[in-house]
Amino acid sequence: MEVILLEKIKHLGNLGDKVVIKNGYGRNYLIPHGKAAAATADNLAEFEARRAEFEKNQIDVLEDAKKRAEQLQEIIVEIAGKVGLEGKLFGSVSAADIAQAINKGGIQISKNEISLKDGPIRHVGEYDVDVHLHPDVNSFVTIQVISES
Repeated sequence: MEVILLEKIKHLGNLGDKVVIKNGYGRNYLIPHGKAAAATADNLAEFEARRAEFEKNQIDVLEDAKKRAEQLQEIIVEIAGKVGLEGKLFGSVSAADIAQAINKGGIQISKNEISLKDGPIRHVGEYDVDVHLHPDVNSFVTIQVISES
């Protein structure tokens, strides 16, 4: 399947690139999420007519991601949980918990933007968690997991 990318996608291409992808990836993810359009003559003409609009939108999204990255590096997020004798949590701290704590602080972030390389956090301590806000913007946030008591 050949598509036109409507935004930059990591490991695939930039805005306006014509790429060949697997049918399921295009039908089930890229096209429904508005990230690509089928590479037909009509869609190519429409894309070229609206190219400036798409480029402006990409610049706005990139600037927003850079601003959020700066805000994230300035904060330390504390998450409290019940802890056992050896500093092990009853349960764990997941990407959703981290996103919820950051959103309460006033910075909008989704759980899909948070990358926990080693899986959920299960011990008390301080962790640097990677955050992927845009294909060109990566940041980190410091998470402190503390005891509730």
